[in-house]
Amino acid sequence: MSPLTNALVVYWQRLPAEPPAARRRCLESTVTRLREGRESCGASALLPFALGDSDDSIVMDATLAYLEPAEPSGTVATKTLDEAADWVRRGLALNRSAVFAALLSRGDEPTLKRLAALRLTLSTAEVETACRLLGPAPVQQVVEFLRGWLELLADSPLHRERCVLAASIQGRERAEAA
Repeated sequence: MSPLTNALVVYWQRLPAEPPAARRRCLESTVTRLREGRESCGASALLPFALGDSDDSIVMDATLAYLEPAEPSGTVATKTLDEAADWVRRGLALNRSAVFAALLSRGDEPTLKRLAALRLTLSTAEVETACRLLGPAPVQQVVEFLRGWLELLADSPLHRERCVLAASIQGRERAEAA
């Protein structure tokens, strides 16, 4: 078995008995150790949280921490973005909608390009979760991405997804106007 598989098995064994608050504290401790350079496994220590948890906020925060730029330029490595997008594409994350939302919340062009090919693979529930997790006022590039997504669905039978996206866009426009 691979080290990641072993880590996920251990994580899933703890999951039913450990409340989200305890898992969140463990995630925060792991992120702190990473930022201080004290985590021997590197960013892969975040994978059980990002791939194996079901809690929206834990998965989103773990994914965002995984995507934190390692270099001072602030640029996320292409390999890291590709990996996270692959978690959505291949259904590797237990909560792929939270991974999608984390990626989308970044709002940068390289990430949005990767998500453009994935947005039509999400279920209605995943679209709802991703839009909810974005919060009230994401960056303008994210709103444009949502508008483009809505246009793609204009003539499709996916009425519920169109409604979710339209409501999400309207909510952001209201927040922006306030």
